[in-house]
Amino acid sequence: MSDAGAAAPLRLITIPFSHYCEKARWALDRAGVPYREDAYLPLAHALPALRAGGRRSVPVLVTRAGVLGDSTDILRYADAFVPSEHALFLGEPGARRAEVEALEERFDRELGPAARRVAYFHLLPDEEAAFALMSGSFRSLEGAGAAPRFWLGRGAFRAYFPVARAVMKRAMRIDAVGADRSRGKIRAVFDAVNERLRDGRPFLVGDRFSAADLAFAALAAPLLVPERHPVPLPPPGALPSGLRDLVASLRDEPAGAFVQRLYREQRHRKAGLHAGG
Repeated sequence: MSDAGAAAPLRLITIPFSHYCEKARWALDRAGVPYREDAYLPLAHALPALRAGGRRSVPVLVTRAGVLGDSTDILRYADAFVPSEHALFLGEPGARRAEVEALEERFDRELGPAARRVAYFHLLPDEEAAFALMSGSFRSLEGAGAAPRFWLGRGAFRAYFPVARAVMKRAMRIDAVGADRSRGKIRAVFDAVNERLRDGRPFLVGDRFSAADLAFAALAAPLLVPERHPVPLPPPGALPSGLRDLVASLRDEPAGAFVQRLYREQRHRKAGLHAGG
């Protein structure tokens, strides 16, 4: 716990608009853990992440006790700074905790990669939409006092983007077949969450906010463009048509409304300062 109480903040290496980075950011914000966000464009993030002691992927959280290179590990780290009754993975052992862990793992393994592939499938062919997403997120960080470490003006972006697009498409298998398969996984996860919410419950497990809720909301964000997201996402009307239509349809579902509510009611609150989680 000494990390959070120390004068110097921790270092969180991110791609600012990444939904896995938002998952980690949300947990740290909720726990009141001070950190400095070092933000990079895709591809430019890999070397700093490796140098910090992580892998080629982000988020990477650098603490005085060690380096965490997985968003779930960062959620567990943040739990050490909140009362056990407000922990994301629940303070008590047993069936409820196991249910939270299973849901969080499913969202991490299935929803996260599928949402990323589908979003990039629609965004990468559209250079202007990609520029709007990336430039907007970096400007917001500058205004919040974060540390954007790698950004380009429009002219340099035009040289960077075709190379980055080619590498990203190859590395993440972003093509029509992969996007169609990912849409099926998104559909299965949303159907499961819709079914779980049918009884009117306020949260996915029990009566309070948990890692399952946070993971679903953060990892679904590219498909729903929630209004209270801390990193500005392009409004639905500015998205490529295929992604715009998907956002509109998912927003109309119970799971979509659930994510919007979590961003309104939970995203900017500290653990222990509000009822129900």
